[in-house]
Amino acid sequence: MMKKLIYGLLLIGFLWPLQLIAQEKDGVMSFTFQEALDYATLNAFQSKSADYDIEAAEKKVWEYLAIGMPQVDGSSQFVDNLAIQKSVLNMEGRDDNSPDMSFDVQMGQKYNWSLTGKVSQLLFDGTYFLGVRASKVYVDLSRKNKTKTEISVREAVGEAYYLVLIAKKNHETFLENLAVNEKTLKETEAYFQNGFREQTDVDQVRLMVNTQKNLVLEAERQLVITEAVLKYGMGISIDQPIELKDDIDTLLNPVESYDINSQNFSVYSHIDYSIMETQEEAQKLLLRNEKYQYLPKLNAFYDYSYIRFGDDLVDTDKTHSSMWGLSLSVPIFSSGQRLSKVKQEKIKYLKLQNEKYQLEEQLRQSLMVAESNFKNAKAVYQNDKEGEAIAFRIYDKTRIKFTNGLSSSTELSQNEGQYIQSQIKFITSTVSLLKAHIQYRKAINQF
Repeated sequence: MMKKLIYGLLLIGFLWPLQLIAQEKDGVMSFTFQEALDYATLNAFQSKSADYDIEAAEKKVWEYLAIGMPQVDGSSQFVDNLAIQKSVLNMEGRDDNSPDMSFDVQMGQKYNWSLTGKVSQLLFDGTYFLGVRASKVYVDLSRKNKTKTEISVREAVGEAYYLVLIAKKNHETFLENLAVNEKTLKETEAYFQNGFREQTDVDQVRLMVNTQKNLVLEAERQLVITEAVLKYGMGISIDQPIELKDDIDTLLNPVESYDINSQNFSVYSHIDYSIMETQEEAQKLLLRNEKYQYLPKLNAFYDYSYIRFGDDLVDTDKTHSSMWGLSLSVPIFSSGQRLSKVKQEKIKYLKLQNEKYQLEEQLRQSLMVAESNFKNAKAVYQNDKEGEAIAFRIYDKTRIKFTNGLSSSTELSQNEGQYIQSQIKFITSTVSLLKAHIQYRKAINQF
């Protein structure tokens, strides 16, 4: 059994680097859509900052716990009195035979060295236990904020991934259109040389070629920009080459067939509502903390001091002292200050409750809007998809007619312009559909 376990561990250790090589080949990092989301969840700048917030919150818990544990303080001091101040003592004589006298007296020694220590222990303080609980609630709040941050990161990276694929698809499509137009231009120029076409036809087709070249350049620019946005969102260096494994059609298929079903969704399971509940719990503790200010505080302490003194560093005298005791602090009268603080925290608590009810309605409204937007985006997408296919068929048939001399260059240019506009509309509706899908899944707390 042990041999099998060791063999399994060795096999995992051998295959793990191979998995990393599959992720990064020749210096190029490659990601599917899901891999990009998972990578960003761990490595995005916002995710790392959220991790630091959790670590800081966990340290805060120990800070409060330490308050109720023994506290030890020590101090030491060495003094070399360069000039010791003198005091004058006056002695009054008893009679005329013993006159009054005065003496200059030096109070202190040239050297003085002291060592003091104090140990204290909190015995009772109602606010201490609340502080410990509040610090743990703060950790819980930090973790929930991290979850919300991860959702925001995944949302941004998901949209950026889509935009890169769309920019890539546009670039490929415009290159294909450019190749077709350049072929048409070459054929038109040949017909013109043989007297079968006019110069206007050549110029018209050349304008179409130039338009497509501009579209290709714009697509290249968009591809560079969207890749930079994606890298930043994932926490990847701008200089690191990346490759996307998925294509836009693969990701669109499940979105097109996605079934809207929000009946089982509850606003109480949403991360925003969960955060609000934690904030409400924290405010309760703050209210109780102000009420506990009316309670007494009891501490125990032990002090010890050791002192050496003299006019010679080698030959010094010593003394020491020690004591222990209890200190009790009892709040008696604060002219209504404590009561005012209690009322303030109560008002904040009532306000937070109102904001929680407001959030419930806001989440329901957001779900309704997200569902409506997704349905509308899907309908527009289907129409634009069909419109783009129709516009292409019209343009393609017109191009064939133009090649055979059955259509004018003006008609070809108009139909190509119509095709380009339908492409742009289809691109816009595709982006809107993918974003609406993300927003809907976010609204039902599934992204």
